[in-house]
Amino acid sequence: MRVLSEQIDINAPAELVWDVLANFGGVALWAPYMITSHLVGPQDSGPGTRRAMKHAWGFRFEEQVTEWNEGKGLSFDVHRAPFPMRAVQETWELSRRGERTVIATRVSYRMGLGILGGFLDWALVRFIVRREMRAGLRGFREYAENEASRTQAAQFAP
Repeated sequence: MRVLSEQIDINAPAELVWDVLANFGGVALWAPYMITSHLVGPQDSGPGTRRAMKHAWGFRFEEQVTEWNEGKGLSFDVHRAPFPMRAVQETWELSRRGERTVIATRVSYRMGLGILGGFLDWALVRFIVRREMRAGLRGFREYAENEASRTQAAQFAP
């Protein structure tokens, strides 16, 4: 199983960062490669919450929350991951660093197709996954920091 990890510092309070992350159906608001995203079903938080997305490359997939640690992080399984990836799981966790928030993400997956899948992962897939992780974290940071600025400006508005 391949495991990839990335993290980024965000100039925003952890509570606001959690609010962005906890909007599970709103990932297309900040993830550059997601064209659309929405919740599936009536549940909007906690284990079992599902979302559907359309990727910029045209494929569609769903994710379902498996762990929900209020204010601290969540994990989810990816259903119908792009072929030949299998058993894709992702975790997002928050921690405080002074006035800033660190958000870390970890993606784990297996490849189908035996030796050929292993070669595809080594030559291409892991680089694409890591590129999307980094782009997603940058998009998340930009969105969260903009939300923090708007919140702060609203506090000082007459």
